[in-house]
Amino acid sequence: MIYTCKDCSYRGKTSGQDGSCLACGSFNLVRQPGAQETPRPGKLRLGLLISLWVYLIALIIWKLNH
Repeated sequence: MIYTCKDCSYRGKTSGQDGSCLACGSFNLVRQPGAQETPRPGKLRLGLLISLWVYLIALIIWKLNH
């Protein structure tokens, strides 16, 4: 079950104890019983992200040395 707040667009598995939004405190939550969570990023995407960070750091170090 996913809770979505209409005021602040919060999405999560839980709501407050009194049915309020955990992010903004409003009572404008909508329950979506069959909704699936978004899938986690794949390993290829994570590898690309790490390699781009390594490339950026290497360029910064090279620029500082020259």
